[in-house]
Amino acid sequence: MHTIKLKIEDSIYKDVMFMLSNLKVKGLEIEEIKEYSAIPPKSKIKALFQNKEVEAFKSISDPMQWQKQQRDEW
Repeated sequence: MHTIKLKIEDSIYKDVMFMLSNLKVKGLEIEEIKEYSAIPPKSKIKALFQNKEVEAFKSISDPMQWQKQQRDEW
């Protein structure tokens, strides 16, 4: 058995997948793996948090003491 990895530009992706999926050959298995960037662009991060109000840490008056308590729990 052999494995082939193809990097395909978005503009021809649909055509290549159409061609491959229509090959009716015994022993051919097509596995589609979608790759995503581990770090989204800054614009996507900003859009994600644009309408959010995070107040999770406002109740912590002494951050150092809070960290110590978290470690002590472990």
